[in-house]
Amino acid sequence: MSTKGRRHMPHAKPQVKPHAKPLSRTLVVDGATGVTHTLGSGPDTFVLIHGIGMSSRYFEPLARELSTAGTVHSIDLPGFGKAPQPSRPLSMEDYAGWVWGCLDLLNVSQPILVGHSMGCQVTVEMLRQRASVPAAVLMGPCVNRHERTAWRQGLRLLQDTFREPMAANVVVLSDYAFRCRPPWYLATLPFMLGYALEEAIAEVHTPVLIMRGARDSIAPRAWLDELVARCPVAEAAEIAGEGHILMYRRPAEVAAHVRSLRDPA
Repeated sequence: MSTKGRRHMPHAKPQVKPHAKPLSRTLVVDGATGVTHTLGSGPDTFVLIHGIGMSSRYFEPLARELSTAGTVHSIDLPGFGKAPQPSRPLSMEDYAGWVWGCLDLLNVSQPILVGHSMGCQVTVEMLRQRASVPAAVLMGPCVNRHERTAWRQGLRLLQDTFREPMAANVVVLSDYAFRCRPPWYLATLPFMLGYALEEAIAEVHTPVLIMRGARDSIAPRAWLDELVARCPVAEAAEIAGEGHILMYRRPAEVAAHVRSLRDPA
């Protein structure tokens, strides 16, 4: 990885994980329904935004870690997870506006945004729409502009499956098959493939940490280097030995990176 914007791994301090169950809320913004799952309390607020086909479920280990330092809102975007499908497919701009509307209902004004995969696109759009965010994290950002086709992304996803723990694959496959379902996935896919993240991130002025698992075939190292080069306020970090879902098996390490955005020392 390029040395520009490179950061050292912060020390992952042991945390006492809370046993409370998240508080789930169903929220309607502009006619589209989504679900938020809230855990923890504290001065900082973290908002977790999932990727295509997914839900808040694969964020659960990271949400527990972050909830020791603040309030965590894990979101099921409209059409995904426990949220019903809206009347029409939504673009990344639509999803960004929806999440902001959702946070307005929750009285959240200055969240630290954490997006994964397609959620990185939603996060960058949120940063473009409002300048009130203190920091953001993009994990496994898609779509690599050198492989912006459905068949190529499908191949990379298949490759990554062999690099993930079985428990993570069970969550992913069950979300794809039984929660999102193929028709909605296929309706959303063109919006994800057509979103030029490398152009959008150049307009971002909020400090951004861009992360990947060192074995992530969907977000290769060269792609992170390009995004960091295009965004003057971006840094990059890698989690050794992990694939695309880097936060599932290493939540403490990822959480340490996220928390360091508020306390760099």
